[in-house]
Amino acid sequence: MNKSVQFSQFVAKAINHTTWNIPKIRDGNQWRNIENAYLVENTKHINGYERYEDAIFRIRNFLKQKGWKTEISETKKQCHEHLEYNHLRLRCWK
Repeated sequence: MNKSVQFSQFVAKAINHTTWNIPKIRDGNQWRNIENAYLVENTKHINGYERYEDAIFRIRNFLKQKGWKTEISETKKQCHEHLEYNHLRLRCWK
């Protein structure tokens, strides 16, 4: 029996600021927030969305150490001249 799970994280990049949104997980048909998000928070940042900087990459590294195969993709969308949206999606399977 194959196990698979997907993670998604949106990143908004502006000239002076980058916002890393809370990563979401899907292990069926519905996306939801990660219940124990403290496990993927960046401890260097105390509050705000900056706590989730690079969370999806930390998730990938954690699952690879546990023997999961991983694949990450990124799509970028220019919102306007000074703002870009990045959608990171991580697929993991065993």
